[in-house]
Amino acid sequence: MNTKRLILCFLATTILVPVLSAKEVEFFLSDEPVHIRLEAPISQLKKQRGEDPEWLEGRVAVTDAEGVEQYLDVKVVARGNFRRKRSSCSFPPYWMNFKKKQVKGTVFEDLDKVKVVAHCRETRKSFEPYIFKEYLAYKTYNLLTDRSFRVRMVYIDYYDSDRKKKLDTYAAFFIEHVKSFEKRQNVKQVKDRYIFPSTFDAENLGLAELFQYMLGNSDFSFFASTDECCHNAKVFAPKDGSGVLMPVPYDFDMTGLVDAPYAKVNPKIPISSIRERYYRGMRVSDEAMGKVLARYQEQREAIMSLWENADYLTGKHRAESLEYMEEFYETLDDPRAFEIQIRKKMRSMDKLEEVLESRISELEDSQ
Repeated sequence: MNTKRLILCFLATTILVPVLSAKEVEFFLSDEPVHIRLEAPISQLKKQRGEDPEWLEGRVAVTDAEGVEQYLDVKVVARGNFRRKRSSCSFPPYWMNFKKKQVKGTVFEDLDKVKVVAHCRETRKSFEPYIFKEYLAYKTYNLLTDRSFRVRMVYIDYYDSDRKKKLDTYAAFFIEHVKSFEKRQNVKQVKDRYIFPSTFDAENLGLAELFQYMLGNSDFSFFASTDECCHNAKVFAPKDGSGVLMPVPYDFDMTGLVDAPYAKVNPKIPISSIRERYYRGMRVSDEAMGKVLARYQEQREAIMSLWENADYLTGKHRAESLEYMEEFYETLDDPRAFEIQIRKKMRSMDKLEEVLESRISELEDSQ
């Protein structure tokens, strides 16, 4: 057996207890949307489709509590994979990098570098609901566990500094940076290309995998990727080495719940529609799964209330989202449906780890 695996399996015998940082980034503790103006070379940002794009200089204008407009220097650069393709989004998601000294005393205090999930397509009225639904997906996972990336809604007035042209206002949201999450949870990111499922805390793993089923997500992996692990997820370990691993999912635009216009079915999964759910979780103990299910039931009212009271999500998008979430809970409530749709679909850890061991051996032999 691989030496790395022996070490990780030893870690799996301990219990992960989060130790929260005393320093919270207050920006993400509020649900109040922030309205800003971004002045930057937007036309250049939209053209950044290749690898290693350059940071672009700009500034953000925000009005403080006294009604005074403040200007903050920022840099922006396109990011992402699928959404950075022109065929997916005419406007890519991007990074926004603040200057630490300038944000002190502003609404952005303690922010440094954040992911911005942007409007994707400039037909604002038709695409905005998909931004809202992905934002609510993050907020849903926040209700289930603090071991999740925090988000905040932002309305952005865009001004193209190259063309000296005022553009439209679009909904977006900021996502907490990995470094902020590490400080908050006293953990560090694990960047290995392959990670064995047996090295995860069973409850954390079950919680995250059932969440992906809740959303109807087939576009993720907690165990492997083409570069560092993982696909649409990050994996973390306690800094003091005293516990097992935890997965933290992100990027939910390809889920049945969000149902973005460009979303595609994972061809490796036996489903025909992006709205069709398929459980891809590992087989965990009945005790661990029981605790996971209890957590989902405990937060059921809060989760449904979140979606019911999201005033910015209206019409068919709200109705379809609520129906989709209700269908998930109907599966949990029905023992037969749960057995067929979830328990019988659980994957063997041993079989998957054999596959991962083979891939690791091939990778080591090629080096």
